[in-house]
Amino acid sequence: MSEKLKRAVILSLVGIFTIFAMTSLCPTAVNAHAPQKALLAYDGATKTLSVTVTHTRFSEGHYINKVEIMKNGKVIAVQEYKGQPSETFTYTYKVDAVNGDILEVKASCNKFGSTSEKITVGMSPSKALK
Repeated sequence: MSEKLKRAVILSLVGIFTIFAMTSLCPTAVNAHAPQKALLAYDGATKTLSVTVTHTRFSEGHYINKVEIMKNGKVIAVQEYKGQPSETFTYTYKVDAVNGDILEVKASCNKFGSTSEKITVGMSPSKALK
């Protein structure tokens, strides 16, 4: 076997080993994923924002760790969490809003990614912002 061919084989094996080692030693980075969706509902009578988040394949070390709430583009609350109760769950927040206010929520995974959703207070869901 020529030196050039030996070198190519060795470099290929090193590359394959490196990829294998990275995916084996860092499985959370490979298996982590963003939340799938967030659904919002606002009850003007109780001034309560309900946020339903779906984040599957969660675990003790992989969960929704932060929910950020914005009103008309300004952050009004940030809630941090140490885990999540189930794949789909609902958190409620007291938010003072009036018709026409735009509420936006960003739910973040502690490992990778986030999802955001907006609603306009006082509009039917079919006419709300997407």
